[in-house]
Amino acid sequence: MNLNFSWNFSAPELYGMGAFALFWIIEIIYQLYLFNRPFRFYQKSNQGKNRYTTTLPSVSVIVYAQNDADNLIQFMPRILNQDYPQFEVIVVNDDSTDDSKDILASLESQYSNLYHTYVPEGSRNLSHKKLALTLGVKAAQYDIVVFTNANCCPPGNQWLSTLARNFVDGTDIVLGYTAMNRKEKERLSFWYCSYDKLIFTLRYLSFALIGRPYMGESSNLAYRKEFFFKNKGFSKYLHLHYGDDDLFINEIATRKNTRVELADEAQMMAFYDDNYEAWKELKLQYDFTSKYLHTAAKAVFGFGKVCDYAFDILFLLIATWGVLHNWILLLIALLPAIVLFAVKVVIYRRTAKILHLPRLFFALPLFSLVQPWVNLYFNIIGSASRKKNFTWR
Repeated sequence: MNLNFSWNFSAPELYGMGAFALFWIIEIIYQLYLFNRPFRFYQKSNQGKNRYTTTLPSVSVIVYAQNDADNLIQFMPRILNQDYPQFEVIVVNDDSTDDSKDILASLESQYSNLYHTYVPEGSRNLSHKKLALTLGVKAAQYDIVVFTNANCCPPGNQWLSTLARNFVDGTDIVLGYTAMNRKEKERLSFWYCSYDKLIFTLRYLSFALIGRPYMGESSNLAYRKEFFFKNKGFSKYLHLHYGDDDLFINEIATRKNTRVELADEAQMMAFYDDNYEAWKELKLQYDFTSKYLHTAAKAVFGFGKVCDYAFDILFLLIATWGVLHNWILLLIALLPAIVLFAVKVVIYRRTAKILHLPRLFFALPLFSLVQPWVNLYFNIIGSASRKKNFTWR
């Protein structure tokens, strides 16, 4: 086999390498400027470089529950026993058919700061969760409201204080993070769900950290009650079952009034009977409501994905041409490709570490290639079941 090595390149080869270099630069900027933000912010916070309030405000914790009897028994004491100067916990029971009501009555006899209310039976043509949260906000006696779900567990008794320390002057919204608890038997499905969730989380956290917040997670979220009433609650999206976190935050969050909290003490852990089914349901919900988001993030990340695939395609073309005609081209293409892959792996693994997700390595290229097809599949089945997202069906 004759190996051809030549530094004399034709015009098409030069144009191809130029385009390849351009997409490589764009990819590096995306990784280092955007996707590396959460880790840099986490480090900065641990080094004491972020400004926090020394006077913790009184807060009302609103817990959404629906047939969560076992979760209420297991996790509510962790929320109720927070090391916090003044707070109340309001559990909104969404028409549960299990023993939730009796369990809450028992817990209320033990904790003086626990209250519970319920969504009226038979409420139709309304989003039950939005109605439940609205009832919770109206029942809250304090200005700061913190939201979570009954299947979520804080890591310790500093969750509330770590989240609320961000309410310095000018801050009205704090975005937290919720990890998904791993089950013993779950392997590949959990790895992919974790990969997809990390990419999803990186996007909204990174955009928030560059001053462009556009959504949050209702399982770990806080804002001032006055914003809820100024925005007339969820009135703009009453025709949708979902959107209590992403669409609502999209309406009220600005560059100046929103902060992010990623400290270990502030991260929630969500427990599901089936992680894959829970991930699937959440993905369908967010994919549907994303159509209503007003944010540059959709265009920015869409362009990033186009560049990602353009880089991959050009690499394959240049590498193949190099093997056939000039091995120098293959060597030139390999170096930036290896560097970019290494950067992606480092950013992914250290971000996964701080967010308590599996730190994948060899599966990353596979999941990266598979993800667009998985997203396409969910777009198709989401379109087929589109009507279930509306309250008027």
